[in-house]
Parts: sequence; structure tokens; C-alpha cells
Amino acid sequence: MNQEQNTVLNKNSQGYLAVHRLAKEYPKWIPVVRACLREARRVKGDFAGAWVLQEAKKEGVQWFPNLRILASYGILQRTDVTRAGRRAYYIMPDIDGVEKALNELK
Repeated sequence: MNQEQNTVLNKNSQGYLAVHRLAKEYPKWIPVVRACLREARRVKGDFAGAWVLQEAKKEGVQWFPNLRILASYGILQRTDVTRAGRRAYYIMPDIDGVEKALNELK
């Protein structure tokens, strides 16, 4: 696959399209998506929403209720719930597409 074909695939990926849609509809969530991307790259697997909050604070986000909106857009996928249902875990199925979209939004 050449570079042009790879670029077209990235721009049609679920994560790429979802981030652009989120940026139009809820732009204040983009720093949270950036934090999710960093956490997904760091752990290379499931990560907790609470961990994302710690990362998001570096971008000036002090609080968000949960990550359900990102799961509803398809940016994240919920994988597990623990601690008596108080901590949700997520994966980012399309890390490359999300990263490409975030780089374009800078």
C-alpha cells in the first residue's frame, strides 16, 4: 500500500471521522480526546477514565463527568467496569485515525 492509499484509509477510518465530528459538535472535548490518546499509547490496552482525567489536567481540563460521549462517537470502546461499578475501562480501537485527526486540528 502506498502513502496516498494509506492517507485515504486514515481519513475514512472511524476514529478519524469521529474526532472531526466531535470537534464540530463538542469542541471542548478535544483536549480530553488528546489525553485519551496519550493514555492509550502509554498503556497499550485498557485504561480507566480516572487515569484520563489526570492526563487531561495537563491540558487545563479540571473535570469531566465520564467518557460516555467519546464511546458514543466511537472514539473509545468501553471494555469493563470494576470497583463496584464506579470505574469504567476503555480502549481506543482506531488510535492511528484519532491521532491523524487531532494532528490536523492543531
